[in-house]
Amino acid sequence: MFAITVCEVAKENGMDIFRVFDSLNYLPNMLLGMEAAGSAGGVVEAAISYTGDVADPMRQKYSLEYYLKLADELVKAGTHILSIKDMAGLLKPEGSKLLISSLRDRFPDVPIHVHTHDTAGAGVAAMLACAEAGADVVDVAVDSMAGMTSQPSMGAIVACTKGTKLDTDTHTKS
Repeated sequence: MFAITVCEVAKENGMDIFRVFDSLNYLPNMLLGMEAAGSAGGVVEAAISYTGDVADPMRQKYSLEYYLKLADELVKAGTHILSIKDMAGLLKPEGSKLLISSLRDRFPDVPIHVHTHDTAGAGVAAMLACAEAGADVVDVAVDSMAGMTSQPSMGAIVACTKGTKLDTDTHTKS
């Protein structure tokens, strides 16, 4: 099978973590990719594509229950890491807290990784909320490349966590 061969070659050439996602969260496609990456010996990071607003009760199609059900299936299928892929930067702080704390409660031992784009400008606040709610990893970009369609600012995250329980312990020379 082509997918398995591609994953095997990638693994042989140094790729360790395989983020598997489908932009429409179509589970059969994701399971195919997860199986290929896992069979090659890779670390499987199943990523749920986020849309909508889980904190808005008027939004019913992509509700919290929708994401939790999908996460159940991905964990059951053997993902090593559960990821939220916020391609459009729609994840806001309140939704971040609700989604990540619910995932953390349901899967206390599964690493949670959040990837967002700062398209709407709320990326720093959303990633801080995700970290507070129990995410293990949040993606950021170096300040000069951050914002807009890139990831939130690393410098802003580091500055905002200084002196808190989330302090990155980054030391800089004065």
